[in-house]
Amino acid sequence: MTPKKILVTGGAGFIGRNMIRGMLRDGYTVSSLDNFKIGGSRHIPGDIRDHVEWVEGDTRDLDALLPLVKGKDAVIHLAAPSSFLMYEEDPVEGASVTTHGLLNVLESMRRNDIGKLVYASTSAVYEGNPVPYVEEMELIPPDLKALSKKWNEEAARQYSQRYGMTAIGLRPFSVYGHDEFSKGGYANIISLFAWAMLEGLKPVVWGDGNQTRDFIYVEDAGRAFQTALERDLPTQEFNVGTGVETTFNEVLSMIGDELGRQVEPEYVGVPIAIYAERLWADTARAVDVLGFRHEIDVREGVRRVVGAARRAQDTQRWSELPNAQMYFETLPGD
Repeated sequence: MTPKKILVTGGAGFIGRNMIRGMLRDGYTVSSLDNFKIGGSRHIPGDIRDHVEWVEGDTRDLDALLPLVKGKDAVIHLAAPSSFLMYEEDPVEGASVTTHGLLNVLESMRRNDIGKLVYASTSAVYEGNPVPYVEEMELIPPDLKALSKKWNEEAARQYSQRYGMTAIGLRPFSVYGHDEFSKGGYANIISLFAWAMLEGLKPVVWGDGNQTRDFIYVEDAGRAFQTALERDLPTQEFNVGTGVETTFNEVLSMIGDELGRQVEPEYVGVPIAIYAERLWADTARAVDVLGFRHEIDVREGVRRVVGAARRAQDTQRWSELPNAQMYFETLPGD
């Protein structure tokens, strides 16, 4: 039987709020624990605001989690810093929220006899491997975000083996979409490029623009989590991507087409030591085992991002973002 009473941690976040919208349409009862750190509760869309039990709190607070988990059919765990930059700015906080939070979720589920967890890992665990990235690859995380998420996968598997719960880990690739405004300078590069161009600024590209990402639209990513919740599968991990590489230069060209203007980016050297030149998901397991396939291609996704940004121009000031595209330059030297 499909679980219907769900706790979502980080439900007010970018993936969470888009995922919850689909779940509500499908008859789920949703509660969410969120610290509202990125963007605040004001970014919760009106169409879901009054249909979810929103609880402000921290997953590191086990006493807060235990009563929220009680009586639920399953948990979807999304709460963690979303950007590599967040871990670089505050390594202790980033790792603490990620690992301590997940451990508390697992322990609260064990104590309440809840049998199903779907949680967010990251494609960053693969970096250093050849592309396309396949779930069975050896993982040697290059940075603290990836290391913390790898630890989460191992902890989830241990709880699964010891206590009989099912833990499905999803490794999202480059998630972007129409309502990333709450993320500000931490937003996906597609949004940052579009916002810069709408503001009349030159988009800044690290390197020559031929680096690639497997861009997956946020609504598809949210649907992947719901699909994992509904499938009767044993503990394992899945890539959440499209299986298609797109270069930054191709993204800029698509944005230019939508805006009807020629793109004149500024190319600069890559200012950080750890930087992926290619991100590309092998999606065979997701398609064949999970039954998930993306529906929105990059060109359609770019069209939606540009359209949403245009509609928001009266209330958003892209130039007021904290130097978003070159933000890594403010970090300590590597």
